[in-house]
Amino acid sequence: MKQICLKTALFIILVSAILTGTRIFYSYAETKGLSPQGTVPEIVEDLSGDKYFPKVKDALRNAKKSIYMVMYFVNFDPKSRKSPVTELVEEVVNAHKRGVKVRVILDQNISFAEWEGRSGKWEKEEKNIPLFEYFKKQGIEAYYDNLFVVTHSKAIVIDEEIVVLGSANWTESSLRRNWEASCLIRSKELAKQLLKDFSEITIDYEASILDEERKPPVRISNTFLSGASFAPRMLTARDETAFDLYLLLLKNSDGNSEGRVNINYKDISSSLGLDKKFSYISARDILREALTRLDERYKLIIRKIRPPKSPYCLLLGYYSKNPYVLPQEKYCSLPDEYWRYGWNKRLSFPEKYCFMINLCKAGASRGRVWTGYRKGLMEEFNLGRDTIIRGMKGLRRLNIIEIEYPPYPEGGGFAQRAPMRFRLLGLYSPERLQQEKERLAKFYGKEHFEQAQKYAEMVYKDNDIQIIEDIIKKKEEYGSEQIDKAFGKVSYRSPDNPKRSYKYVVGILQTEAAE
Repeated sequence: MKQICLKTALFIILVSAILTGTRIFYSYAETKGLSPQGTVPEIVEDLSGDKYFPKVKDALRNAKKSIYMVMYFVNFDPKSRKSPVTELVEEVVNAHKRGVKVRVILDQNISFAEWEGRSGKWEKEEKNIPLFEYFKKQGIEAYYDNLFVVTHSKAIVIDEEIVVLGSANWTESSLRRNWEASCLIRSKELAKQLLKDFSEITIDYEASILDEERKPPVRISNTFLSGASFAPRMLTARDETAFDLYLLLLKNSDGNSEGRVNINYKDISSSLGLDKKFSYISARDILREALTRLDERYKLIIRKIRPPKSPYCLLLGYYSKNPYVLPQEKYCSLPDEYWRYGWNKRLSFPEKYCFMINLCKAGASRGRVWTGYRKGLMEEFNLGRDTIIRGMKGLRRLNIIEIEYPPYPEGGGFAQRAPMRFRLLGLYSPERLQQEKERLAKFYGKEHFEQAQKYAEMVYKDNDIQIIEDIIKKKEEYGSEQIDKAFGKVSYRSPDNPKRSYKYVVGILQTEAAE
């Protein structure tokens, strides 16, 4: 956004110079009778001070085709109906309701003011949540930006011609008390350039989805994951097909009192990805065998065959022959994205299992944090040490979870070491991630992108598009030599060393720059 601000500032200076020259020319022409009075073109309007609110409100009210907004801070309170902020927000909503295309990008940066060196906490500011949620519930296309970039712009483009720029956030103080310098520019060329710049802002798509926009999750009982007769037994037997099939049966269940779920081999084969590897007959036979194991070995279903009709099954309670009942406590919520984004086909068996452990321990909400020891997880979920290590490490690499390892005790020995800290980030679209990687490579250059991704890989963040972009920007800020030196200091450390992290890299850069 520095580039946007610089280009915008230069453009405003240029336009002002042109406007001044144009006014002089037209004034001279008017005095000589070469131009009718009142024909001097108005290109820029001053919106400083108390002129901003009425002018912007009027421009929004008269929008015909489109409104694009990029805002650092909108202090919106839906209860304050007489607030000027609310009035501007409602004009945007009204425009959307009358068919105007509205797209909004809001800042969601980390509060770097709270940074306290290498051990500091990175907490996401939540200043724009009320507006984001309100716009989304009104059906407006609203997004959050890259968490690690401060989108400090206060820019609006209306009908691809009217541009509003300046220092004013949409807050009570900016609109009523502060003296803010802003302007309205009528320029299709500037509007076009800003819209291009807006399109290059990295969007945090997963953060830009409301919980109510997601399909209801599937409840998975903790008993299934921890009971020695169920999922742990499947893992030991490497029976991933039975595991995947059972989760899909729970997903397809409509909650009827019999626990009945109809079996469609073609649909199930497609959902599990078997249709890409086998013929229909082979896939059907694999599923039949898995259903038999779920029935006879794991006692989770009763398989019902009824030729020539399609079969069905009856879900059973755990350690019971009674019909399956949706768990009301001690369960994890498996999100629909697990299937919709194809993670049930992408994750390894240990990674799937460890993802559900994270769901159980942290809940299904994005960004939830929990702590635990590896040995405790092994005992609680009847898993081997290798499964926990490989599963959690894989999820960390995929940017589905974050793991913060505690410092080593000063006296040595692992027995006194504090528990690991896990943060559940949630699932994302791999296809969209790839598109974002391609966009960054095109915008910053393939060489810069690939080098940044290689650095990100050292700290298990090569699938975090926001970290990759931040590394590119850090390289511009600190220089290639300092970046290489900082990552070199962490690269040789073991995976469970707390200093093998991007936060520590940033701490090194800040410390070196301050000395």
